[in-house]
Amino acid sequence: MRDLLHSQRGSVAFATVIALVPLIGVVALGAEAGSWYVTRQHAQNAADSAAYSGALRLSCTMAGAACETQSVDYRGKEFAAQNGFCNYSPNDATAYPGRNCPTSLPTRTSRVVQIDIGNYNAGTFTTPVAGTGNAVRARVSQQQPAYLAAVLGLTTVNIPAQAIAMVQLPSKVCALALGPDPNGGGALKLAGNLSNNGTGCPLMSDYSVQLGSSPTFTPPDAGWALFGTTGCKPGGTCANPGVTHNYFMPPALDPLQGLNNPTSSINTRTGTTTSASTKVTCPAINPITGLPYPNGSKCWNVAPNTSSGAYTGSFNWGNQDYVTFTGSGTYFFYNASVNITGATVTGTGVNIVLLGSSSLTINGGNVNLSALSSNPTFPALNGVLIDDQTTANVNIGGNGVIKLAGAMYFPKANVSFGGTTQPSNTTCSEVIAKTLTMTGGGYLSTQGCAPTTIVYTQVVALVQ
Repeated sequence: MRDLLHSQRGSVAFATVIALVPLIGVVALGAEAGSWYVTRQHAQNAADSAAYSGALRLSCTMAGAACETQSVDYRGKEFAAQNGFCNYSPNDATAYPGRNCPTSLPTRTSRVVQIDIGNYNAGTFTTPVAGTGNAVRARVSQQQPAYLAAVLGLTTVNIPAQAIAMVQLPSKVCALALGPDPNGGGALKLAGNLSNNGTGCPLMSDYSVQLGSSPTFTPPDAGWALFGTTGCKPGGTCANPGVTHNYFMPPALDPLQGLNNPTSSINTRTGTTTSASTKVTCPAINPITGLPYPNGSKCWNVAPNTSSGAYTGSFNWGNQDYVTFTGSGTYFFYNASVNITGATVTGTGVNIVLLGSSSLTINGGNVNLSALSSNPTFPALNGVLIDDQTTANVNIGGNGVIKLAGAMYFPKANVSFGGTTQPSNTTCSEVIAKTLTMTGGGYLSTQGCAPTTIVYTQVVALVQ
C-alpha cells in the first residue's frame, strides 16, 4: 500500500487531462469566432455590391438621364439579396432577381439591410434631404446567439458590415448626346472624315455611340476621349477610335437640365412686341474688317428683349447681310425661323433663347457670338450662348469662320455640328443635344466655360 501511495505513474496523464479542458474551450471559442469572421466577410461582400449598385442608379438620377423605374433602395437591396443578405426586420420578401436568401433563419438570428443616400466628403457620410446626395451607404448586419462565448458574458453577437460608394466627377465633357436616338444607331454619331479640333476633352453619349469611320482628333493625346453608356457600333471601328474610350459608363451629368422647366419665366415667353430686327444704314467702314462695305450690303441691328417680347417670323440672313446683336442681354425668339447662310453676325454677351416652333440653321459665313457670363435677370442662362427648347432639327456648319463661344443647349433637338466651326482658341465651345452628329472639323473646348454649364462624366467608386 505504501508503494501504491508513492507511485507517480499516471500523474502526467492526469495533468494533461486537466490542461486539456481550457485548451479545448479556447479552440472551440476560436472556431466560433472563426464562423463570425466568415459571416462578416459574406456581409461585407453584400454591402459592397449593394452600395455600388445603388450608386450606379443614383448616378443616373444625378445626370438627369432617362432612368429605369427601380429606385436606389431597390437596386441596393437587390444586390444584397443576390449575396445572401435580405432584410428580415421587417421581413422583406421581395422577389429580387437572383435572390439568394434563405427562406428562414435559425432561432434568435436576424438580418438587417439598410440603404441610405447622402453626401460623402473627406471621409464623412451625412444624410441630407431624402433622395439627394453624391453617395450611397449600405449597412448590412446579422445578429445571432453566442454559444461558447456565453462564458465571456456574450449572449448575442452582432456582426456588421458597411460600404459607401461615391459618384465622382472626374472629367469635363465638351460634347454630350442626351438621347435617346429615335432612329437607332447611336445618340452620338461621329461621321466619316471627322477631324475634331480644340483643346482636348471627352465626347459622351448617355446612350450609344456610332462611328462612321475612325475619327481623328487635333491635337492628339491632348485629353480627347470617347464615352458611352450602352455600347458602340460598328464593332471594328469602335475597338480603336484612337483615343481613350469606354462605352459602358454611367451617364454624364447634364448641368443645364433646370432650363427644361416648362413653367419657368424663360420658357413661358410668348410675346411678340419685338416683331422684327431693324434694318439700318451701313456705316462707311466695316468695324470688323476695317474696309468699306461691299455694294449691296444690308446691315441689321438686333436688340435684346430681356424684359418683354420675343422675335418672331423669318430671319434669312445671307451673303450681303451684316447682323449685329447690339448689346449684352437675352434675345428671345418665339415661332421664329433663323437662317444664317454666309452672313456676318456678331454679338458679345449674348443669351439666345429659342421657343415655340422656332428653328436655327447656320451654314457658313462669319459668325462671332459669345455668351453673357452673368445674367442678373435670368441667372440660369449664365454662360449659355444658345438655349433651344424646340424640337426642330439644328444644323451648324458650312464654310467660313463660325465662332460660337459658350454652352449650346439643345435638349430636345437633333443637332448636326461640324464644318469649319472654330471659336477662338481656349474659348468655351460646348454642345449638349438630344442627338449629336459630328462632321467636318468642328471645334470643341471646355476652356473658359462657366462653372454652372460644365458637363462631367461620372465614375462610381467604393470609398469605404
